[in-house]
Amino acid sequence: MPAFRTPSLAMGRFSLRRKRLEAARYYKFRVGMAALMIAGFPLYAHANPKPDTFSFGHPGTAAKADRTIRITALDTLRFSPSIVKVREGETVRFVVTNQGKLMHEFVLGDKRAQVAHEAEMERMAAMGMTMDRDPNGVPLAPGKTQTLVWTFADKPGTLYYACHEPGHYAAGMVGTILVEPAAYPSRG
Repeated sequence: MPAFRTPSLAMGRFSLRRKRLEAARYYKFRVGMAALMIAGFPLYAHANPKPDTFSFGHPGTAAKADRTIRITALDTLRFSPSIVKVREGETVRFVVTNQGKLMHEFVLGDKRAQVAHEAEMERMAAMGMTMDRDPNGVPLAPGKTQTLVWTFADKPGTLYYACHEPGHYAAGMVGTILVEPAAYPSRG
């Protein structure tokens, strides 16, 4: 009979101790994550009270559209027109047509939103996924037309509409929206 312990008994005690340590670490991790989520939720809720509201505006209602702007997405990786002007607070119905044979999309946003959406689309493409309709954008199948109604925020500035299909944004498929100050009412 050997005078040493069998490896199975030594491994058994080590394995049980390791499992207890892992369980304790996992419990601490879960409690920590729950605390972060609870602490962070009021900050998120305060920063973005409506999930479809952005710093540059929010989805509008077709019945309240002040006007319609027609945009064409082309396979030359350009939009026509490339620059549009709107007024702050204005609700615009964008009617966007894909005249090409490639898939495109039309996404409204400031520079930060465009860069974030580009990164999201790259991650989705790597996983073999495609974009569905976003509050601030629409997918454009070849030969199809989509409508996006948008109410611009009450602040002038420069926004963009872009296509984030793989390679399109990098190739310059971006249009500019100049948000101008609303006209002041005349004093009479």
